[in-house]
Amino acid sequence: MEARLIQQQEVKLALTKELTQAIELLQYSMLELQTFLHEQALENPFIELKEKPFFSHHPRESTKKLGGIENVSAFKKTLAEHLLSQLIGMKLSSEERRVLDYLIASLDENGYLHASCQEVADRLHVRMPIVERALALLQSLEPAGVGAQNLQQCLYLQLIRLRERNELAETIVTHYFDSFIQKDWKLIAKQLHVDLHQIQQAWDLIRTLHPKPGSLYNDHEMNYIVPDVIVTCHEGSWNVVMNDDIVPELVWNESYEKKITRFCDEQTTKYVKEKHHQFQWIRRCLEQRKEMIKQVMLQLIEKQKDYFEKGPLYIKPLTMREIAEALNVHESTISRTVRNKYVQTPYGLVEMRQFFTSGVATSFEEDASQTKVKAIIQQLIAEEDALKPLSDQKIAQVLNERYNVQIARRTVAKYREQLNIPPAAKRKRYA
Repeated sequence: MEARLIQQQEVKLALTKELTQAIELLQYSMLELQTFLHEQALENPFIELKEKPFFSHHPRESTKKLGGIENVSAFKKTLAEHLLSQLIGMKLSSEERRVLDYLIASLDENGYLHASCQEVADRLHVRMPIVERALALLQSLEPAGVGAQNLQQCLYLQLIRLRERNELAETIVTHYFDSFIQKDWKLIAKQLHVDLHQIQQAWDLIRTLHPKPGSLYNDHEMNYIVPDVIVTCHEGSWNVVMNDDIVPELVWNESYEKKITRFCDEQTTKYVKEKHHQFQWIRRCLEQRKEMIKQVMLQLIEKQKDYFEKGPLYIKPLTMREIAEALNVHESTISRTVRNKYVQTPYGLVEMRQFFTSGVATSFEEDASQTKVKAIIQQLIAEEDALKPLSDQKIAQVLNERYNVQIARRTVAKYREQLNIPPAAKRKRYA
């Protein structure tokens, strides 16, 4: 063998820092994009973010414009502040007040107390009767159910404070709670000598109670899902509008540039040139991101025309490869584009990923999408007779006979569980 030096020319795509940044920008969610822009404004002194009044100062108006996503009012007081305000004027010993303060501080965000009386007594070095009296006082405050150690006790504390007491509901929660939530009602009815209709009434009453009373006073900031794209129909034509109002505008600070370039030294000029190049690159990336999202959305409307014209039941199987081929880009580009992006449609707010779904075998030439089958299952259960709910086998039969969708009972069960819908036995009502 002979060792030789060979010169060979080849072209390789190098992932520069700017190219990597462009790829990251494409996959950013709206919140991630806003965070990124603010970071760039801090790093580059020439970049200003011009917040749009619609986005930054009028959140309630913005939610109306975006299709009815309404702000939810929250209590101004925290749970602890609300409870402490109810203690004002009460005659309490110093030990009782100390225990109460500790109990209130120990509540979780749902209003539950996970420490036992013995644990509190040992930690604070006080007698058990004092802790028990303090806990009883805490559990008598508003909201009803606060200070409970579990869901069962929370519901019971609310039941005993109802204006019209329900003895059966109190008995069931106290002694038959596990069987009750598992809907083993026939056993309860037999042991309590009542009929199933009475247990159904108790169930309806208990469902009106609040399982997490403390959450009513959470002071956490509400997070809203805001659409990146808004799709509307006007005179039979579909319009795709980018929701630019929620993205702050990048502006070059010319006044600061004039101020700093007065020195006219080579180092300063180079610095300003670099920062301006960075500014222009980010703006181009934002425009490319915007255009790619819009083009993908237009393709989705074309491929899923029946969905937009008739509703979610008419969604078809669709892969990202189909959209990638139509736009002449790589499949990974489509994946990044739809990641954590939302679109406001005539049928509500939808994650863009939901338009891509695999198929389920049918007797039609075209397959039905899993999303469509799940929507049908959800509709069938919503319209069922609650006194005679549909079994998974019956749903599979209806899908075959009415929609020509052939799937097994176990597949129906899997889809139903993914929709967080309980089985027929737990959906059944007794009048």
